Amino acid sequence: MTQETNLTEAEVSAIVRSFEERWDLFSKLVDGVCLWQLIRFEVSLRKQRGGLVRAPLSRKRMITGAFIGVLQYLLPSRHYHYLCKTYDSAHRGMQGDQSVDIYFDALCDEIDGGAKMSSYDAAGFEDTVAMAKRRPVFDDTSLIVLSAVLGRYFPYKKTDPVFDLLANALALEFGYNDYTVRRLARQYNVFRWRSYLYGLVLKKIMPVVVLAPDSGQFALMDACRNRKVGFVELQHGVFTAVHPNVLPKELPSQASVIKPSILAAYGNFTREVLLGTALEADGRIEAVGAPFIERARMLRESAFQPSEEVKVTITTQGVATEQLCQFVTVFLQNANLPMKIYIKLHPAYDVEEELYVRYLGSEPRVEIISGKSARSTHELIALSDLHLSISSASHYDALGIGTPTGIIPFETYQSVSAILQHEGAFLVDNPERFAAIVSRRDWPVVPLETKNHFFASGFVGNMKRVLQQRAEGNEATK
Repeated sequence: MTQETNLTEAEVSAIVRSFEERWDLFSKLVDGVCLWQLIRFEVSLRKQRGGLVRAPLSRKRMITGAFIGVLQYLLPSRHYHYLCKTYDSAHRGMQGDQSVDIYFDALCDEIDGGAKMSSYDAAGFEDTVAMAKRRPVFDDTSLIVLSAVLGRYFPYKKTDPVFDLLANALALEFGYNDYTVRRLARQYNVFRWRSYLYGLVLKKIMPVVVLAPDSGQFALMDACRNRKVGFVELQHGVFTAVHPNVLPKELPSQASVIKPSILAAYGNFTREVLLGTALEADGRIEAVGAPFIERARMLRESAFQPSEEVKVTITTQGVATEQLCQFVTVFLQNANLPMKIYIKLHPAYDVEEELYVRYLGSEPRVEIISGKSARSTHELIALSDLHLSISSASHYDALGIGTPTGIIPFETYQSVSAILQHEGAFLVDNPERFAAIVSRRDWPVVPLETKNHFFASGFVGNMKRVLQQRAEGNEATK
């Protein structure tokens, strides 16, 4: 059994890859389904011991979403050219008195024939969802709840040699005895029911293409490939070759894995870091950009003006919280200049502000902003001199916007260390040295080449091309 320590994502990836090759897990299928692929992410995350705990979900919201979804499904059919799978937490932008889905509203505004289905994924967004500019046509919280119930009480399959093999492998190699045969059977059966139910929704709505900003939508992808519907995965967050949902190209010939038709990546940087993966080898990566970055980039170009007061935005992730607070404290003790630090908390992993308030609440130069706040992270970054984080996707965002970004080397930072090769990114390994850099205003700048390398420009036009390609018969494939 391997020793449990705080491992980097790359170290976990190597361990997991060795494990799955020894047990030949990608060739172990349950009625054509690779069970290992379905749990690869959660096992990898557990092995890394990130310690991330999401805020508990509201049972009332789950029940409400379940009833709404059933009622929406019973309404008369209406067909759409493309269907966008989104989430409550995506409604983080504001346009007047309406909340905006940062992933899909701009796309649906510009390209006719689109609709959204959305599910409950994080607490605290009930009010913003109620103010949504574009309401979903289907709440698939109902489907998620129903599949969980059906998978438990009406299983497709109770026993299979693959359940036994995988339970034995996880127990022997990692000591994960809680991955019992019963638990693995339930995960398989929930997946099968969820795929079936998504298939019914696709049959009713009849989209040519489904889009989702999530690499783990296996049941929806499976439903798409069964119904010959294209599936476009929009890049969401940090996505490299060591991400647990990125598969290597060296898979057994008999492997049956689920892949998107296309990964709509932020830019060519993502294509580079995915060299040697199954997605890259199959030619499934397109650099399309992102609408929220284009808006923030324009805001910075039109409204940002350096001033005597240095503005720094720090985005959190629910990791190394106390270390981060101590870092900021020491930095402020050594930075004797006009300054404003905005600490934007993660909407799912930093729901409690108590620790930040205890360390920094009395510091007049610091403003702690809730993850549920309507204040846009991208606007904060666009109007700041600098951005800091540990290993957030906001590092990518900052470079795309044009704001220099600093990596604080705690815990998970190595997952984004590749950006240090590009102008505009730098390592912030010491609060005293960082204070000296800020006092001298000696931080790097982000050149246009770097901005476009991380985020392609022309998102809507690029997506029109991708949607057209999917419509011409390039359906979801195995």
